[in-house]
Amino acid sequence: MHKRSALLGFPILVAAWSTTPAWSDVDAFVVSPPGASITITATLTITTALGTSSDSDTKVVLTSGSAQAHCSPNAPPFGSITISQLIVDPANVSFHFDLYCFPFIGCQPLDVAVTEFSMAQVGSCTSPIVNALANCPSMEMALVGNYATTGVATASGALDGTVNSGVGSRVQALPKQTLKLDQMAIAPMTIVPDPAQLPAGVSALTITISPAMGAFSMSGTFVVANPNDLNGDGFVDAADLAILLSQWGGAGAADLDGDGVVGANDIAMLLNAWS
Repeated sequence: MHKRSALLGFPILVAAWSTTPAWSDVDAFVVSPPGASITITATLTITTALGTSSDSDTKVVLTSGSAQAHCSPNAPPFGSITISQLIVDPANVSFHFDLYCFPFIGCQPLDVAVTEFSMAQVGSCTSPIVNALANCPSMEMALVGNYATTGVATASGALDGTVNSGVGSRVQALPKQTLKLDQMAIAPMTIVPDPAQLPAGVSALTITISPAMGAFSMSGTFVVANPNDLNGDGFVDAADLAILLSQWGGAGAADLDGDGVVGANDIAMLLNAWS
């Protein structure tokens, strides 16, 4: 009788001194839906013996994308998000530029075909979520792909460099544990090739890529990163055990086996994951 009373009384005692449990984080792998597209504006500035000339062209391009998202806490509304492994992969695209335009003479055309092009985040970025919006204003993007030009300058080569950019997004938690990133924005990225790699007659070249991604989105199911870490401190220890005991016999985050009641099986699962 004494042992039974102590067991029943312990959760009550813990509940009296434990604080409201924090939540652990969630992870989601988000991808774009089929048929998604973005609008890309490419601005080219070139310097040759004729001087310096610039022009822009805009294309709507079928695009796929994916990212790994880590949000905290594990129940909406999320307070922060870490985005990593962000890849935006447009389909092959060609841009047309009219350069060195003179009255009665016309323009010198330059066509640039870009293939196997992708924009990939370097590292990760973490942002608070304020009014459902997250923003990483300073980050690096790796641009890779192949290009071939015809017209006023003929050249081909590979895009392989890292440029400064930034990314922002609305973060939504939808039904069925779905995380959606939309109203996305990637800051313009400027490419300045090494002059030694430019074709003969071209002394300088600058290309700025400006993606417009307002209609682009990515979504995926989010899951608790470590359901045993009940207070979200990165460890499974006595603090998590205290939270579990405070919820004993009822429902709560400590219902690790999902049977609707915090009980012996849940404590066994937590102890098995002990840090």
